[in-house]
Amino acid sequence: MDTAQHVLAAIYRAVDSMNAELPPDRQLTKSAETSLLGAQSLLDSLHLVSLLITIEQEVADTIGVTLTLADERALSMKESPFRTIQSLASYIEVLISEAQNA
Repeated sequence: MDTAQHVLAAIYRAVDSMNAELPPDRQLTKSAETSLLGAQSLLDSLHLVSLLITIEQEVADTIGVTLTLADERALSMKESPFRTIQSLASYIEVLISEAQNA
C-alpha cells in the first residue's frame, strides 16, 4: 500500500468510527467526493473536529507520523483542505511528505 492508500484507509476508519455515533440520515459516505465542510456536509463543526482528531490518531497509529490537521496553515488556506475527503487526503499526504523530509 502506498501513502495515498494508507491515508484514505485511515480516513475511512475514522469515518466508520464517526458513523457509529451518528443517526443513519447523518452518516458519511466513504467516497472521495464526500463533503466534510460547507452546505453539502452532514457534519456540524463539533463532529468535523472530532473526525479530524480521529484521523490524526489513525495516521499516527498506521503511518507513524504525528500531524495537526486543524492548524493556522489549514485554516488560512484559500481553499479549505476540509472540503471533501479527497481534498483532506491530499492535504494529509503533503503534511506526511513534509514531516518525513524534515
